[in-house]
Amino acid sequence: MFDRLGFRWLFDAAADALLLVDAEGRIALSNTAAQELFGWPQRQLDGQSVEALIPQRLRLHHRNLRQAYGRDPHRRAAGQGLELVALNSEGKEFPAEISLTPLQADGQAFTLATVHNISARKQLERDLLEKRREMDALQKVHVAAQTAAVIAHELNQPLLAISSYSKSALLMLEAARPNIERLKQAITGCEVQTRRAGESIRELLGFLNMSECPAEVFDISPEILEMLDTACAEHHLQVDSRPQLEQGLPPVKANRTQVQKILLNLFHNSIEAMEAGQTLNPTLTVHARVLQDEPLVQVSVADNGPGFGPDQIKRVFDPFFTTKSAGIGMGLAISRSLVEANGGHLWLDSGARPGAQFHLTLPISP
Repeated sequence: MFDRLGFRWLFDAAADALLLVDAEGRIALSNTAAQELFGWPQRQLDGQSVEALIPQRLRLHHRNLRQAYGRDPHRRAAGQGLELVALNSEGKEFPAEISLTPLQADGQAFTLATVHNISARKQLERDLLEKRREMDALQKVHVAAQTAAVIAHELNQPLLAISSYSKSALLMLEAARPNIERLKQAITGCEVQTRRAGESIRELLGFLNMSECPAEVFDISPEILEMLDTACAEHHLQVDSRPQLEQGLPPVKANRTQVQKILLNLFHNSIEAMEAGQTLNPTLTVHARVLQDEPLVQVSVADNGPGFGPDQIKRVFDPFFTTKSAGIGMGLAISRSLVEANGGHLWLDSGARPGAQFHLTLPISP
């Protein structure tokens, strides 16, 4: 029937390796591409069991799968892109991808198997995986080095101050008649700087806690209002806070504690900037809305403070960059990392005037 209908000619002309397998698992017909792929001439390939093309240790498993495929119409409908280990005439194994198509010819059931050697693709996947592992390892080293640099940077000033106060105290003790009042001042300075160092480290390590935290589904609106109230209560500046939250916001899926840290940091930054800039009628506006084209909630935090200059805008998320007289310049860098870890983005609106405006997005719960 195949020769009569010209099937054999089309079969042989196909660029893909094709095997026509009968219900018993025998190869009824193979094309030239299949003979080249497996390294067998047609007279040896046609007529033998298809399991001959499978390594010995996998033949029973393959036979069971083939028989299940023949019995189950759902498997027959989904027999595309299956991966297995194949064997050529030299006994060498190679990864193959097959697509199975059921056929009827002369009243008999056949399966047309299209076979592709995917060795190159698998090698590429292994190379990419190895590169990803190398990048992950480098990233961990970078994060560790950056964290160590942050801690060293924050400890440097109080340690230098402690050293200076200690040397002064020692010199005064060596004097014939020590000045007790100045000695007390030096010792008090040591105590103050020691407390400052301890508080800085506790705050920094708490903020750098980037460990895996479980995501949960929650309403963002109450969190925004609570963090806004907290930030305003912690500053002496009387701020006109204006939350403008879209009604019926869908719940987001993120780590609640990390989102609270991010919001609190943005609110603190705005209030401190307006305070330092002696802003008249300081105003903090918070918008929250659903994006039209993406399943995201966007939160925008805007103030009418001094804002950022062109050079500052480029560096605002850089580690150690700060416009504050006291600070280590890690808040926004860490906040951006936390937002991205939760599937969102954090950015500065460079065109906002007056003041500064930050936007962050969080994924809506599916």
